[in-house]
Amino acid sequence: MAAFPFKSIKWVKWLVIAVAGVAMVSMWLMLKASKSEQAALRARLDNALSTNQVSQASIDTLTQENSDANQLLVDRTRLHSTIEGKLNEDIEMLRRQLADDECYQKPWPSDVANRLREPY
Repeated sequence: MAAFPFKSIKWVKWLVIAVAGVAMVSMWLMLKASKSEQAALRARLDNALSTNQVSQASIDTLTQENSDANQLLVDRTRLHSTIEGKLNEDIEMLRRQLADDECYQKPWPSDVANRLREPY
């Protein structure tokens, strides 16, 4: 009976070695899967960064175009205001010239009539 416990220790020893081997193989497989997943995630990250750079370039271009268009609209509005102000001054000047009853009773001079017919 004394030999029997030594045999079971031998089996336990082999069982522990087998369990350790299985654990090492499973950890190696998990590490391999983890590395594969990490590579896939890195590829997705690189793709996302590339897409982000393209999107940022598009945003920068659109922002610049928007700024340019806005400046054109501001310039056009200022020009329109200047022209409208000058036309209003001209109309007031012409009205003052025509305010005199004697002047108003006469037919309008051709240059005044032509000026009034001009588009705004």
